[in-house]
Amino acid sequence: MKKLLLFMLVLSMIPLVNAQIAVQSFSATPDKVSPGSQVELRIALENVGDDDIKNVLVSLDLSDVPFAPLYSSSEKIIDRIRDGDEETVRFDLVVLPDASPQIYKIPIEISYNNTVKSSLISIEVSAQAKLDVMLEESELIKVNDKGAVTLKFVNNGLTQIKFLKVTLQDSPSYEILSPKSLYVGEVDIDDFETEEFLIISRVKNPQLVIALEYTDSNNNEFKETRNVNLNVYTLEEAKQLGLIKTNFIGIWVFFIIFIILLIILYRMFRRKKNVN
Repeated sequence: MKKLLLFMLVLSMIPLVNAQIAVQSFSATPDKVSPGSQVELRIALENVGDDDIKNVLVSLDLSDVPFAPLYSSSEKIIDRIRDGDEETVRFDLVVLPDASPQIYKIPIEISYNNTVKSSLISIEVSAQAKLDVMLEESELIKVNDKGAVTLKFVNNGLTQIKFLKVTLQDSPSYEILSPKSLYVGEVDIDDFETEEFLIISRVKNPQLVIALEYTDSNNNEFKETRNVNLNVYTLEEAKQLGLIKTNFIGIWVFFIIFIILLIILYRMFRRKKNVN
């Protein structure tokens, strides 16, 4: 008799198999979200048991992920799920502005009839990579000058840029004296890196053609081509703009030598005339 009572007591403490809730499916709209945007999360729950289940509590654990509830809390209650039926709960979330692009797993707890079940769903946070290329410094002034050109690569997006490779393309407008391809590596968000090329400008105002290869934090690959304009002048324009200093000392030296030669020639001519 005691064994029977003990068995019935243990049995009463075990959740009934006839009352079971399972996560049938979930969806996020949009399926990829960016930092600072909103996402609608729908979770479909199915009663896979044989009895109706009342007061089903669905909770999202947002403590370790960059999401916050919007318009309501992170808990929802379903009054009843009949056996064999599905019910859907909806959560409106906002992605925190400082969220790093990656896939986040959100824990879910489903409570009913003194039973707690745990599950996981995932939301992908992505951000468009944005890499700007601009001229930092140039030693070139006039056509056929040889000098260094420093380029700045600025990460203006919301995702880290990795494995950046920069290639200066060949062009009849300039001659490349340094290596054409340079490996930059990582460029953090709101940061920049600089690289230098040594070239000879063959025309006025050449346009550098830059090929970029890199990946974002989700390992999406990007290949882009950017153009960078250089201000290069003709010799006459550079002199007029005061970019090239005229060598007045050399001019005066030449003028003095010319006068001395004239005087010598004149004296030689006078002596020859007097002799005759």
